Amino acid sequence: MYPLALATVRRNIAFYAVVVLVVVMLEMLMSSVGVVTLVFAGMTMLYTHRMIQLGEVFRWSDPLPTRGADDSRIPLFGYVLRFMAFFIALMLVMTGGFMALNAAGILDPDAFLAEIELALWGVVLTVPAFVLIFALIGTTLPACAERGDTSLGAALRRGRATFAKTAMNLLIGPLAVSFIGFMVLGQAGWMIGSLGDSLIPRVLFRTLATVLTILPAMLAATALSIAYMHEKPR
Repeated sequence: MYPLALATVRRNIAFYAVVVLVVVMLEMLMSSVGVVTLVFAGMTMLYTHRMIQLGEVFRWSDPLPTRGADDSRIPLFGYVLRFMAFFIALMLVMTGGFMALNAAGILDPDAFLAEIELALWGVVLTVPAFVLIFALIGTTLPACAERGDTSLGAALRRGRATFAKTAMNLLIGPLAVSFIGFMVLGQAGWMIGSLGDSLIPRVLFRTLATVLTILPAMLAATALSIAYMHEKPR
C-alpha cells in the first residue's frame, strides 16, 4: 500500500500541496479549525481514488479540476455526502458507546486524569468501528469516485471478499499515521508554542496539523481503492 501511496503523491504533488495551502489559509482566516479540514479530507480521498483507479494526474496548471480526464464531471457533491455519512456514523457509534459506559458507571468525570480516560475510551470505541465500517462497506466511496456501483449490497460483497487485507491496510495506514501524527503534533505544539503567538509559529503549527490530517485521508483512500479494484468487475 505504501509504495502505491508514495507513487500517487509524487505524480500529483501539485494537488496535495494546493490542498494543504488552501486549508491552512481558510482555517487561519475563518478560525474554523476542523470544519474546513474535514471537507478537504473528503475531497482528498475523492481525488486520490481517481488518481489510483483512473490514472488521472492533476498538475500545477489545474490542480483541483471539476472534470476528469474524459471530461466527465467529478462527483464532488455525491462523494462528500457519502463521506460525511461515514463520519456521522462514526460519531454516533462513539456517542452511543460513551452513553453506555456512563450508564454502566464506568466513566467518572470527576476522576483524576478524566480527560485522558475519555481520550483512551474514544480510541477503544472508534478504532474498531472505523475498521469494521470502512472494511465492510467503505468501497462505496471509490465506487462513487468513478461513478460505479455504490449500492450497499455491492459494497458488502466487495467488503467480505477483501475484509482482512483492507482491515490490515487501514490499521497500518491511516490509523497508524494518525496515532503517530497525534504524538508529533503534541510535541510540535509545545515547541512551536515556545516561540510565541506570532504569525509564523501559528502558520507552521496549522500547516503541520493539516498535513497530518490530509495524509491519513490519502492513505485511507488508497486502502479502499485497492479493495475496490481487487473486486471490480472486469
